[in-house]
Amino acid sequence: MSYSGNGLIFSSNLESKHIGSISGPHLRSNSGSSDVKEIVCGFCQSSKLSMATGPMLHYANGKPVQSSNIFDSNVIHVHKKCVDWAPRVYYAGETIINLEKELERSGQLECSGCGLKGAALGCYMKHCRKSFHVLCAMKILHCRWDFENFLMFCPSHSSLKFPSEKSQFGEKSTKNNSKSTQMYISYSFNCCCGVTEWVLCGSALSTKEKFLLVKFGETICVSVSKYWNPNVTHVITATDVNGACCRTIKVLMAILHGGWILKIDWVKACMEALYLVDEEPYEVSLDNYGCRDGPKTGRLRSLDNAPKLFKDLIFYFIGDFVPTYKIDLVDLIRAAGGFVLACKNKLVAQVHDGRIAPSTALVVYNLEPPQGSMLREDDPVMLWKREAEVLAAMIGSHVISDRWILDSIAACRLQPFTL
Repeated sequence: MSYSGNGLIFSSNLESKHIGSISGPHLRSNSGSSDVKEIVCGFCQSSKLSMATGPMLHYANGKPVQSSNIFDSNVIHVHKKCVDWAPRVYYAGETIINLEKELERSGQLECSGCGLKGAALGCYMKHCRKSFHVLCAMKILHCRWDFENFLMFCPSHSSLKFPSEKSQFGEKSTKNNSKSTQMYISYSFNCCCGVTEWVLCGSALSTKEKFLLVKFGETICVSVSKYWNPNVTHVITATDVNGACCRTIKVLMAILHGGWILKIDWVKACMEALYLVDEEPYEVSLDNYGCRDGPKTGRLRSLDNAPKLFKDLIFYFIGDFVPTYKIDLVDLIRAAGGFVLACKNKLVAQVHDGRIAPSTALVVYNLEPPQGSMLREDDPVMLWKREAEVLAAMIGSHVISDRWILDSIAACRLQPFTL
């Protein structure tokens, strides 16, 4: 990682119960046709398949059914996730036990989430009468989960402990605690609420914070990217005592793409609460150069499908830039909807023939002096600035420094054209 004196940190190159399958009388006509049959789960009555449901499993007389026979009338169909969490179903080798009885029992129970029958999963609190389809329960915030033993507490009883969280003397277990708290943070929100589409990316984190972020990503089953890419949805950043984050390529790109830019405290809060807490209270509002509310502004602009920040602007660079820094600047400009011209003669010609409006052309000079130089009349920065001013006067455009680009993106608002 390298640093620009203008504030941008830039890149140097930039197991579960046994699996079976269920259906049987659980077939229905598809799209109104009596000829095309659709397989539905015997528990949740849904035919949909996703990462949350797992595959559809098929059984007859307790045995797995080959794909060529799944439409036979005696075949029972169930989602893997639904049968995994059916309390009285178990396996003896390849034979599934109590499937029919459990389907009959759950067929009398209404789901406390959606109101439909087939709710096999009950709250582990003995006297609680709430039952759910497992996929409905997974959509409910504050349900607690023991994924090793297939147990669940509803939100009303989420403060209670699972057997795995207690020792034989009734005290909190330290042996299994790390596994049991390895989250019931929605291993389900992932699939049901779009979390599987998340990509996390750390920015300016310490080694300890990076480790925490990777652990968090593994816990909620989402990707953690080392580098920025447009699929990143959450940039997790370190902040100083004032809550300000470092201005990095990752942060600036996230602003332009409307992603979340969150303090590492959000990850810590999720890990402590053992569910995904709301992002907004942890959204960064300040960077280390004093720019405010850029992350929120960028996110809201993206939600409103607002035009890109540098739409219709043309940039021409004058002076020497650290190559990797210039690459990042060009990438930022393009991500913001701007265009970079590399040829001075082409810029002048296109302004003069009307293809480029002078007010949209920006001549950029490097505000950072070469390493080891002093401010003086022949200082390269002063020369670059004068050269930029001469060109701008010739074509009637604005002169800006590279800092203007960074400040505009950091605030997600075009800054005044002042030198």
